[in-house]
Amino acid sequence: MNQRAMIGAIAALLLAAGIYEAAVRGLADMHYTRARLVLEPFLLAKAAPRPQAIAAAQADLREAESLEPSNPMYVEQAARLSELSALALAPGDPAARAGFEAALAGYREGIRMRPGSPYAWASIALLKLRLGRIDDEFYRALDRAARLGPWEPQVQIALADVGLAAWRELTAPARRTVIGALERGLRREEREIRRIAAAHGTLPLVCREPSLPPRLAALCVKI
Repeated sequence: MNQRAMIGAIAALLLAAGIYEAAVRGLADMHYTRARLVLEPFLLAKAAPRPQAIAAAQADLREAESLEPSNPMYVEQAARLSELSALALAPGDPAARAGFEAALAGYREGIRMRPGSPYAWASIALLKLRLGRIDDEFYRALDRAARLGPWEPQVQIALADVGLAAWRELTAPARRTVIGALERGLRREEREIRRIAAAHGTLPLVCREPSLPPRLAALCVKI
């Protein structure tokens, strides 16, 4: 085979490999998107997905992960599904705790693959709270989520939810982190922040803190 023919053969092989890889990525993304679409109506309605919906989404995510195991989005979504499955169970059910542990392990793997994801860090903080483990990992996750996602509204809502739920147990630096999240959350998601505050009932304690930022201070005047 002369040099030109060899180069042509190599180019053809590379092209075929590229087409194959693109096809695999496309198929994996199709399964991932289908899983999201199954869950989206429940998440928008803030309702627990039905077991059938969770099972369908899990099947699609298993396919996506098998096709592209290095994609952290699929790993994080699988962790989210484990969490949703656990939330659908009765409080105190040992299977629920096992589901939260599985979700936590999934988010840890997602962080290993993509350490800059504020959503995964926020989810770790929330799961640690659900498991009753306010420890170094909890505080690290709270801090990383705040630092990496200061202008992500859903991250601020998650931090507000975690922080108001655990307010009495938080260290002083963590309380300042939560106050910052509340202030940023009030800029774009005031109704949701108010709902979370009413659910946890700890906002009056937050309002006793010195030097509150303006939006939070204005909210405190109204309670």
